[in-house]
Amino acid sequence: MKRTVVLAPLALLFATSLHLVHAAGNVVSIPLQRSFNRNSNILVTRRIARTRKQQGKDMMQLTPDVDFDEGSHDVEPDFGQVRLTDATDTYYYGMISVGTPSQNFTVTFDTGSANMWIPGIRCTSKACLQHNRYDHELSSTYQPLNGQFAIQYGTGEVRGVTGQDTVKVGGITIKGQPFAESISEDEVFELPDTEFDGLFGLAFKSLSSGGLVPPMTKMIEEALVDEPVFAFALSEGHRSFGELLLGGYNKLHYKGELRWMRVTRAKYWQVSMEGIWYGDGKFNMLSLSKNRDVSKIPLDLITGNPTDATLPDSWRQEKADETAEKARKKARRKAKESDLDMDLEEKRKRLSADTSPKLKKLLPARPNASPDTSAIIDTGTSFLLGDPSSVQLISRIIGADFHTGDMSCAHLSELKSFWITLGGFKFEIAPEHYVYRDPVKKTCSSAWVPSYDSPFWVLGDSFLRAYYAVFDVKEKKVGLAPINRPLRHV
Repeated sequence: MKRTVVLAPLALLFATSLHLVHAAGNVVSIPLQRSFNRNSNILVTRRIARTRKQQGKDMMQLTPDVDFDEGSHDVEPDFGQVRLTDATDTYYYGMISVGTPSQNFTVTFDTGSANMWIPGIRCTSKACLQHNRYDHELSSTYQPLNGQFAIQYGTGEVRGVTGQDTVKVGGITIKGQPFAESISEDEVFELPDTEFDGLFGLAFKSLSSGGLVPPMTKMIEEALVDEPVFAFALSEGHRSFGELLLGGYNKLHYKGELRWMRVTRAKYWQVSMEGIWYGDGKFNMLSLSKNRDVSKIPLDLITGNPTDATLPDSWRQEKADETAEKARKKARRKAKESDLDMDLEEKRKRLSADTSPKLKKLLPARPNASPDTSAIIDTGTSFLLGDPSSVQLISRIIGADFHTGDMSCAHLSELKSFWITLGGFKFEIAPEHYVYRDPVKKTCSSAWVPSYDSPFWVLGDSFLRAYYAVFDVKEKKVGLAPINRPLRHV
């Protein structure tokens, strides 16, 4: 699962200049505002861990965060606007309307899920009674699909029935959009932890529960957007506004060039992940923490620049073996590229114009196209989830409690950035992004969270606040570039 939100009656009009947006025409800008506790189960579990620690009891494992089988406001149809409220600083959501006449709901736009669901009028769970509920009998465009719907998140479940109706999001009208209306929701979706009503999935159709067509897929199939692309610019600061753009991306919101990474498996927005480094350190923590007791690893080996002479004998041998293996891979890659270059012209002559896509398959892949580790880019998760050994090592480096995430705010200026390599590109995660500062309690906690059952890392909002993220559905790729602050909405 991920985290939660609420909205105050806050209105702001954003119009995006078409010449500054990559795709003209059917492009919709949805201002997003930051909120708190999208991963309510993580915060709840950490609270429990603190209590158990104070009582001298054994720590409990944090449950996995990702689903692996994974008064009302008007929607502004002319300008693609969404009115949002910051409910304390961790996740993001906006407004949609469902039915004819419209019934309005707040939803989290989630790249880690493919389904859309909202509370149904028949749901009497406390969580539903605290939120807006959809009454299909009031809608003239509703049609039942008579299917059952169930999704299990980390510590909560949503059950419901499926139907289809007209959905409006950011000025786009999607007729006959399949979705689920809940008939029961677990307590994790209750206030104050979860203040949004429902969820709007933006992952691939293969992840969709019940085979329901995701809203973005339907928008693309019906040519409601000019390009099969959407993009996020997440804001920073209480009551600040970010933006989801459907149908293109906004060049105002990033600096430099987008770095494009292939999706390794079109289910989640999953990309290859080659390593994590701290500061100017030479050691990849993904490799370093593998099959080792990380509590005994000398931190100066990671935080400094040790020479080979300072390493234990066994580590020197491992490093030498690793360097030799990299050299062998590089030599094989060069040989393959050389062979390709030698007869590429001959292959071009033999391939007709209509078989040119086949030629692309002959091109060499990126050096790290099939790594042991991968990560999903997930707007529905607040923090940075990864394998427990690596997170334990990271927690030691930054002085955070591995189980509760608690850490001192006094030494934040002494912390360095982490560097994470995705798809062959290095991205910085600065202390202000991997340390969460509670604006109310004035406390600090680590955004690095262990995930015990996850087959991949999950890079949530703590990472995405630093980057403008573009998701290309057709080409199955993700583009990242440093975000351009302050965000400009023109």
